Amino acid sequence: MPGYRIGIDVGGTFTHAVAIDNSTYNLAGQVKVATTHSSANGVAQGIIESLQTLISSCSIDPSSVVFIAHSTTQATNALLEGDVCPVGIIGIGSGVEGYRVKGETNVGDIDLGGGKKIKVFYEYIDKGNSIETHRNSIEILRQKGAGAIVVAEAFSVDDPAGEKEVIEAAGKLGIPATGTHEISGLYGLRIRTRTAVINASILPKMLETAKATNDCVKKSGIKAPLMIMRSDGGVMSIDEVSKRPILTILSGPAAGIASALLYVKISDGIFLEVGGTSTDIAVIKAGRAAVKSAQIGGHKLYLRTLDSRTVGIAGGSMPVISQGKVLDVGPRSAHIAGLKYASFSSPDEITADTLGSKIAVTATCAANALGIVKEGEWAFGSRQAAKKALELITPSVSLPLGKGETERSGRGGEIAERLLTIACSKVVKVVEDLIKDYKLDKDSITLIGGGGGAAAIVPFTAGMMKLTHKIAENHAVLSAIGAALAMVCDTVEKNIVDPSKDDLMRVRSQARDSVIRMGASEGSVEVTVEIDKQKNLVRACARGSIELRQRDLLKKEVPFEERKKTAEASMKITSAQHSAGNGWFEVFKGTVAEKTFFGLLSKKRQALRVVDREGVIRLSFGSAQAFEGRPLKELLEQYSSFGDGGERVPGVYVLAGPRIIDLSNLASAAQMLDLYAIETQGLDPVDKVVIILVTE
Repeated sequence: MPGYRIGIDVGGTFTHAVAIDNSTYNLAGQVKVATTHSSANGVAQGIIESLQTLISSCSIDPSSVVFIAHSTTQATNALLEGDVCPVGIIGIGSGVEGYRVKGETNVGDIDLGGGKKIKVFYEYIDKGNSIETHRNSIEILRQKGAGAIVVAEAFSVDDPAGEKEVIEAAGKLGIPATGTHEISGLYGLRIRTRTAVINASILPKMLETAKATNDCVKKSGIKAPLMIMRSDGGVMSIDEVSKRPILTILSGPAAGIASALLYVKISDGIFLEVGGTSTDIAVIKAGRAAVKSAQIGGHKLYLRTLDSRTVGIAGGSMPVISQGKVLDVGPRSAHIAGLKYASFSSPDEITADTLGSKIAVTATCAANALGIVKEGEWAFGSRQAAKKALELITPSVSLPLGKGETERSGRGGEIAERLLTIACSKVVKVVEDLIKDYKLDKDSITLIGGGGGAAAIVPFTAGMMKLTHKIAENHAVLSAIGAALAMVCDTVEKNIVDPSKDDLMRVRSQARDSVIRMGASEGSVEVTVEIDKQKNLVRACARGSIELRQRDLLKKEVPFEERKKTAEASMKITSAQHSAGNGWFEVFKGTVAEKTFFGLLSKKRQALRVVDREGVIRLSFGSAQAFEGRPLKELLEQYSSFGDGGERVPGVYVLAGPRIIDLSNLASAAQMLDLYAIETQGLDPVDKVVIILVTE
């Protein structure tokens, strides 16, 4: 009996569910139902319906499901719409320190933007008071209207006992509570408290939805624990959601990015998930998605999310036409207007009367009219119907004919070109901002399209920017696939000045233990440690799968020459050289000319590509060197330098067996050597180690 992984993605318009064969990772089935915003169960109803339909239509034995996860828009929507409960804060302190605690934990009402806010009430208790005092404070806050409690003590990240006592008392009184130590391991009490308040404000509603969904999963006969997508692209257990629902903010875009990494296997590129109303855009660099610190209502939070930027342009975006001109495209879409796409209609349905009242011209229609969308792509529709609709709006548009009137376009095509140019210019702006912000090499960037509207927007955008592009396989359900393939994830952050090897081990172990508690198999867990020297911050990110995956071991190996050609195509050269390898990865180098001074001069640099057994580029560097069999200490001594700012070390990546160890975020050679020793302990002596030094 085959095993299945089930992923469910809750979008603004539709909820998609997919079943993935756990032995081959092939798509075994997919369904789509309307997202149920108005149901008594909220979006949980759509999740339940999609799951039931998927199991029935694909004849899946529930006992064969080994993994199930879903993304959710609930936390994001609750904060955007102000659908939150009032929160009561209990500050804990003593003596003189108590004055500081009162000042930093009594944060007041929290503005969510758009006139929405979280109502906050406050009580203070002395440290060491009785349980009865705790109960009295909780009851006072409940009588004021608090639907959830936040407990805040100055150094609870080191000793959470005081916060835990009050949380336990709240639980016995039937009111959900969260401690600031559960939200972050960082010392900033004000920011930690503010983040905890936002978390608590969505606790009751999230708990209700989580329970309804989990009950459905259990009733269906599925034994695998239900997992929920996080904002960083991983998943977490229902128990963790009941403590930290704030971590699910933006989990919809995160599911798409998880799929880009795990299913499409992008190592470097810009991923565009194009829906019907909006497009989410994110950077993937060196096999990792870019992350940022979250803000809500202008307030900084102790919450890291994927840096996914949203633009109000997508497949269903409609043009704004006034006084004979196409003034704009979007943000209003056919989905919001309740209209049918012209390209998904028959030509006979399209008349002057139905156009605008029942049928809409959209960006997808324009792309179909121009022949951009290929058969088999989700956005593919009737070119004849799209062209007819565009020709019907032609009299209302006094667009002068010009070079755009070609054999493929004509008058309606001229308008289609104009419509897509206006729409995709907004996408181009966001992509250019990301290239600048993350200092990406534009010559090596590929735009990767996911989502149902990808084929309508991504090719035209790539053409405007003169970039290569790719529409991902099964692009319409990539987010659901991302949920199905996602790994259990958690991040532990601690403020530590000049961390020692023992400090790094301790933080690393905390992150590893956390994902194992959530169900990750011990043998699957990998941990990445970063150090921010300026903020005295150590961050450990752990990821692991529910079951030990053997798929990568069984995958057919791509011949060496094919991998070499893949590297050459990526570097845009024809003569790459083999630089190093360890049996799992091959490293290829090539000399690339980089233009400078407005293109008048050029300089040469040695680019590197790391290609795995499947022929997928896993790491890409504009200027780097690879070394086999050289001790890391020796290399760091040779390539590190010292200046006014102190020690400067190169970025370091290590290929150790099937693992890629990223040491590039560490601040000193000593820290790199400490973590290298930790990460490679127990490595089989026969395994070759390749060290890559990034010199750009």
